[in-house]
Amino acid sequence: MSRCRLWHSRETAYGTHATFSVALRVRPDPPRLNTEVIATFGRHLLLRENAGEARKARPQGRSHEIVCGDRVRCETNGGETVVVAVLPRETVLRRTSLRGRSEAMAANLTQLAVVVAPQPAPDLFVVDRFISAAECAGLAVLIVCNKSELPEHAALREQLQPYAAIGYALCDISAAQAVASPATLAPLRAALAGHTTVFAGQSGVGKSSLTRQLTDDPAEIAVGALIKDEEGRHTTTASRLYAVDGGRIIDSPGVRDFAPAIDDLEPRALGFREVASLAQGCRFLDCRHLQEPHCAVREAVQSGGMASRRYESYRRLRRLYDQLWEKRPASERAARRR
Repeated sequence: MSRCRLWHSRETAYGTHATFSVALRVRPDPPRLNTEVIATFGRHLLLRENAGEARKARPQGRSHEIVCGDRVRCETNGGETVVVAVLPRETVLRRTSLRGRSEAMAANLTQLAVVVAPQPAPDLFVVDRFISAAECAGLAVLIVCNKSELPEHAALREQLQPYAAIGYALCDISAAQAVASPATLAPLRAALAGHTTVFAGQSGVGKSSLTRQLTDDPAEIAVGALIKDEEGRHTTTASRLYAVDGGRIIDSPGVRDFAPAIDDLEPRALGFREVASLAQGCRFLDCRHLQEPHCAVREAVQSGGMASRRYESYRRLRRLYDQLWEKRPASERAARRR
């Protein structure tokens, strides 16, 4: 806000006198613009405007939860860009934090691609939890089996057959072979077209390597290798959104474990599509499919109509779901029962 003086003169019986009054000139508000978050690292953000220009920014205060894929409103002032609001999200993928609270991972997605590989050895229970979170968030699911050049690929493909049996799309590719033969990624490119897809999975499965092959902007993608004990190390420390042929991908940091946000889980089936389908035959509407009599889900497991490993995965997530809810304040537990 700036000040200016306005001079006046007036005549009186004693002569002419000069006076002045003070007026306030209000500086216009800083310009506002809507942009998209294409990278996050702590409180550092990278935004992209509609024209395609990228700019660095920071959130205003600490009340905004901002993730890759968010559409935000910004102000620019003195050469600095500040995010002042997060626009409504169409979808959001969330996880449970170490404190048991829901924490956003990425926003405005249409698909989740779980990347697995023969090395490091896949944890299919983690895969199930990613799929559960995607189902409850309304996202399409794609299972990407990378490193298909390895001899252990056939055994992994056999382990993944129960997913194909219940309708999930599987895509076999090799990021290593794509270096010399980019056409080998054609099935994956086709599956990504028309989607904003987040790549998720364990560390070391090759998410960043795939991103490097798929995008025209590989310079900022870090690619690591497996350490001697075959546990993947973290090669991506920040989520980043990239444009690919006909679609977009978000490369997220690798994980060793994952728990979907319990606030988002559908309470009866927890995002297990075969449980949701079978539960219609259960005797009790509130059947938890653990030990209740006349449970169609358990009967299907016994008869081979549901994969026993998937059912065990459901049981584990059900126990975790109940444990996390029990840690919530009594007021929240009571509101959940209403």
